[in-house]
Amino acid sequence: MLVVSATALLVFWPLAAVVLFRGNALGFAIALFVSGLSQGLFLAGYAFARADRKQWWRWLILATGGLGILMFSLVDAVNLDLDGFFELLILGTLGPAIGHTMVTTVVGPLIFGRILCGWGCWRAMVLERLPVGKGSGRRKGVWVWTPLVGVAVSFAAAVLFALVLDFQPGGTPGYMRGNSIWPVAAGVAVYYAAAIALALALHDQRAFCKYLCPTGFILRWTSRPALLHVSFQADACTGCEACTKVCPMNIPVAARVRMGIRIGKGDCILCQRCVVSCPTGALKTSLRKQLSANGERAKAGGLLDKQVIR
Repeated sequence: MLVVSATALLVFWPLAAVVLFRGNALGFAIALFVSGLSQGLFLAGYAFARADRKQWWRWLILATGGLGILMFSLVDAVNLDLDGFFELLILGTLGPAIGHTMVTTVVGPLIFGRILCGWGCWRAMVLERLPVGKGSGRRKGVWVWTPLVGVAVSFAAAVLFALVLDFQPGGTPGYMRGNSIWPVAAGVAVYYAAAIALALALHDQRAFCKYLCPTGFILRWTSRPALLHVSFQADACTGCEACTKVCPMNIPVAARVRMGIRIGKGDCILCQRCVVSCPTGALKTSLRKQLSANGERAKAGGLLDKQVIR
């Protein structure tokens, strides 16, 4: 984490200065500066924090990272969300929404999983402050398909702006001609209204992430093969269920550890609550390939057999 922190400071802040004084994108410069603050200084604070303070530091990283993305959208009047991505695809042009979506939603999750959801989402930074808890469990039935509604609404909004309202690319690639802050601000307001209303209705801070977020729906698939994940040492698990009780995504962490299967499966946002809460240290964040419980025992048994032979 300290290496990432130092790298972020050395990369993001100089880039912010270059963009500010040489470019014409104040919002992007602000986003780069805030990213250096979030993934630089605050990530270092998380690394050194006591276990009972780590979640406070993580939220600070989440809030500043999310605020950077939000300021980029509002100040430069550019839609970085999935509907903005669809709009650029329909118009056949490149732009910030294409790069942002490819990095955070398509390519990045193959390595880092859903880290954006737990450490840099501008919606989640507000949702995690709502006094509504984490829900009583993952809802089934029709709720399994409601994220498709979010994707459909995003695509419909893109069609509306690109084909009906005739927003066309002009000037800087990806920035719509006659760009105004108001359509972007309206989109932000709609997202916040839907996310907060769903959280209050279902008494679940992350209800929007689970049941409606279009980006979250895609991340459930692109993050499944992620290298960065919460791994486990099955033999150290006592079955206390502390990890399951604190998971904001209602993942049955302890049960998956006992069954020896991958914990995340596209739902884990890498918030580290389960890792910090585990009293035996059976959970950790790792880039190594996760062995099943049986695989761990087989490996341990194989090493033991070699030692006995020797």
